Amino acid sequence: MIQPLAFLLTAAALCLGACGKRAEAEEFQLDGANYRTAQQKLAHGKRLAVLLGCESCHGSTMQGTNASADDPEMGEMNAPNLSLLMPRYSDAEFERALRKGVPKDGREFWFMPSEGLQFLGDADMAALIAYLRTVPPGGKPMPPLMKGPLFFHLIDTGEMRPAPEIAERFRKEQPADVGSQHRYGRYIAMLVCSECHNSKLQGYVDFTPDLDIAGAYSAEQLEQLLITGKGITPRDLGMMGDTVRARLNRLTPHERNALIAYLKARAERPQ
Repeated sequence: MIQPLAFLLTAAALCLGACGKRAEAEEFQLDGANYRTAQQKLAHGKRLAVLLGCESCHGSTMQGTNASADDPEMGEMNAPNLSLLMPRYSDAEFERALRKGVPKDGREFWFMPSEGLQFLGDADMAALIAYLRTVPPGGKPMPPLMKGPLFFHLIDTGEMRPAPEIAERFRKEQPADVGSQHRYGRYIAMLVCSECHNSKLQGYVDFTPDLDIAGAYSAEQLEQLLITGKGITPRDLGMMGDTVRARLNRLTPHERNALIAYLKARAERPQ
């Protein structure tokens, strides 16, 4: 009986590792993840680098930026120079940093959007990493993150937490499931909306609204918002408009329509 028991325990342990990751990402993938050639894979990875915000924080050359340059009270949120860091990481190490917010040197990670990236499908993740490896090294290492007074205040109030803690909370607290027909749209929302609108899309006080606000828009108006960044009232949506023009307009029509249908259904759910 010892050998069969050992086999079962080993199989269970393997399933907890492999199946657990699959359960997080469910069965979904983004359009383009069924690539067949290396060229298609890199093209898909390049789209994801924009859509998922890699370029927004690290720059188009991945040489790093100060992501809080417009808000000096936050300090200097220096996104590292990925073009220099990538050669030091194996694919598995880099994936762990993206999904878990845990870099190989063990230092504390802030602002890495692992809360959404943890749900990225395996083929999507492989394409993203493959593309980032094609970026030529250049520039200089970015200085360490420097916390400003607002940053410390947000830590004290619990509004700001390291990336692994945020990822864990988002894994436990997920947006409302409004039916199997909307699960793909829900998945898209977990990837691209939750970073700013919180784990259940309930928003953050004095920062972003609950995405029930989608109920004030028609599907056609939401489509225009996600393409142009323009709202209905007001037309200028500030950071939301900037985010659409920099990132979210890279959603495919299929992804965008699924997201819109989910947000409308969520806004109309019984509460």
